[in-house]
Amino acid sequence: MIYGIGIDIVHIPKFKKAVERWGNRFKNRIFTQNELLYCEKRRFSEQHLAVRFAAKEAFLKALGERKKFSEIEVANNSDGKPCIKISACKLRTSLTLSHDGEYCIAQVILETEREAAEGVNQQAIL
Repeated sequence: MIYGIGIDIVHIPKFKKAVERWGNRFKNRIFTQNELLYCEKRRFSEQHLAVRFAAKEAFLKALGERKKFSEIEVANNSDGKPCIKISACKLRTSLTLSHDGEYCIAQVILETEREAAEGVNQQAIL
């Protein structure tokens, strides 16, 4: 059963300006060390960071509550698909990322098991 859906779009040049203005202070507040290592090895690292930022925003919209960005990690599973890693989350997470030109987008779908959906509250899930 669907618990929540979130979507976010980021204008990459605007995100790049924020990174240039705030530097490591900004990046360390938003991203995990694993995310930074992954993205900074890539050509156009700002594009990869921006889409991960969009994924975190989309996840929080689907979840319906605030978490620290640094508690949420966007990674790739063993098949290379993007996934969300967050401790103690009992929801199944589906993540889609895309970028083209100056924009990137992320969509997150959070699901509960049908049997567990009755009477579920956020405290029990997180």
